[in-house]
Amino acid sequence: MSARKLHVGVPHGRRAGSPASTGPDPRGILRLAPESFGHDPASRRRAPDAGPVGYVLDRAAERLKPVLDEILELERCGLQVHVFFVDRTLPGHARWIAREVGTRRIRHLHAHLATADVARHVKRLAHVGYSFTIVGSTLHETARDTSALRDQVRDADFVIAPSEVSRDHLLSLTGPSVADHVYRIYRGVDVERLPFCAESGRAGDSVLAIGPLVQASGFDDLIDAIGILRDRRPTPVRLTIVGAGASVQKLKARILSRRLADRVDLLGSDAESGLAAPLSALMRSHSLMALPYRRLPGSCAGGVPDVLLEAMAMGLPVVSTAVDGISEVIDDGWTGRLVAPRDPQWLAGALETLLDNVRLRVRIATHARAEVERSFDQTHNASELARLLSSVAAETGSCEREVV
Repeated sequence: MSARKLHVGVPHGRRAGSPASTGPDPRGILRLAPESFGHDPASRRRAPDAGPVGYVLDRAAERLKPVLDEILELERCGLQVHVFFVDRTLPGHARWIAREVGTRRIRHLHAHLATADVARHVKRLAHVGYSFTIVGSTLHETARDTSALRDQVRDADFVIAPSEVSRDHLLSLTGPSVADHVYRIYRGVDVERLPFCAESGRAGDSVLAIGPLVQASGFDDLIDAIGILRDRRPTPVRLTIVGAGASVQKLKARILSRRLADRVDLLGSDAESGLAAPLSALMRSHSLMALPYRRLPGSCAGGVPDVLLEAMAMGLPVVSTAVDGISEVIDDGWTGRLVAPRDPQWLAGALETLLDNVRLRVRIATHARAEVERSFDQTHNASELARLLSSVAAETGSCEREVV
């Protein structure tokens, strides 16, 4: 999640400073304010023949910030993006969007899987194409109704999967016949704001872990690994865990039972990642990042955790586990280390190898930064999505639409 500040425009059709909605209806249509870009709008990369597109978002979604960051990047690419917020407690949201599509001459709708059904309904009403992105754990939730999922994928102009794992999972549910319009595009991180630092200023023998304090994160195994290193290594290894979640008391009890209170610090945080100032400082001061996932937490299931990419971009070598999309990011021994989940002994060995070898850490950090720049740059990956959206918007630009 980006730490960049968002400047969100007022809903269309209302003056700045007026209420965002009329009466009990909280639905709104937003445009991101021009000052969000931080430079002359005339210098933005203009997508060829790009017409207005709409984003259909669930107002109740827990992680809207990464999506708004994505929209900012699309606007930088020259697309005009109108954001429609859907409130499931209100009736008629598809018909409402369909009317706005006609009024604003929107050529294409893009949704996330949780709102793909709304975009599909609007297609029937307003004769406008749609696409959608698989986000987080929604694929696993929607998989319970594979028939509806197949219909949504079949009727979409294209579908975006955030990793090869999630793309393969989707195709296993829908069948290979739709493979030609299911694209893998990583969300990525803003590489430009992540300064690279291989070793200077990093404290020796220090390990950092950032993530939700839940069983899926595997922090129990990491605490056990630090206990193993204490018993066989003369130099103390310090661990800092940053996060919040349901397992906080369980982790505190484990730290005490392993007699590691003098070596493990458990810090609370409302953000899983995002490089708020303290997190950025921690990434610059520790020797290693450990992310021993048992499975990816729900906030990033099917995708690639931002905190992993941020650490790699900043020169902090990562030890993680070969689960879900992690092996798409880390080439074991080249851009990081991969170990089996639920194996504290293996995890301790991987940490010890890197702590004992500065040259190896620097080499891994350098290669990891290059990999993030090549495959996980937010700006480049957003331009790929912008190209797809521009293409389908241009194709439907001359289509007649009628709200029924």
